[in-house]
Amino acid sequence: MVHKNPKVNLRSQYKEVFEKALILSLALHLFVFLTYTRVEVKPYETIAKQVVVEVQDIPETQQVKKLPPPPRPAVPIESESEDLPEDVTIETTDLRVDVAPPPPPPPMADEFVAYDTPPKLIKLVKPKYPDIARKAGIEGMVILKILVDVDGKVIDAKVLKSLGNVGCDEAAIEAAKKCQFEPALQRDKPVRVWVSYPVRFVLKDAQ
Repeated sequence: MVHKNPKVNLRSQYKEVFEKALILSLALHLFVFLTYTRVEVKPYETIAKQVVVEVQDIPETQQVKKLPPPPRPAVPIESESEDLPEDVTIETTDLRVDVAPPPPPPPMADEFVAYDTPPKLIKLVKPKYPDIARKAGIEGMVILKILVDVDGKVIDAKVLKSLGNVGCDEAAIEAAKKCQFEPALQRDKPVRVWVSYPVRFVLKDAQ
């Protein structure tokens, strides 16, 4: 009679029990997974980008049309012929008047001009002694400011120092404008300049 080894019998049973337990465990996990796990597949939604367009209220511009100038009124003219109707008028015409441009403004009278060589007196004209000053015994000096042009002539004169209302100022200006100078020079070029010009009135010269 053959006796089985109890160790060999336990090993075969353990293997069989382990395989059954493993299969049962896998089946149980699969059942739980399929029962409680729900997979939802959402369709892909395309999100369009939102484009914001800002509309501004732009006021409408109005172009102002320039009105043409009104035509000149027709002037009726009396006709010597009796055959012409009374309503004859002259056609409108454009009158063009050529206006000469204004002359350039004169240079400033008191404008200072630098010069290298001052004007030189070449012709002296003595003033006429006024009768009022001579009879009153008035003597003295009138200081003028004269403008000598590029040709040496005196074209303007002003009184800087007066002898009063006895006629000496006017006599000094009249004589100074008759004097002749060599013009002032600036780099060897004649220039118009203002210079001081004294005129002395002495009674012995009037006698």
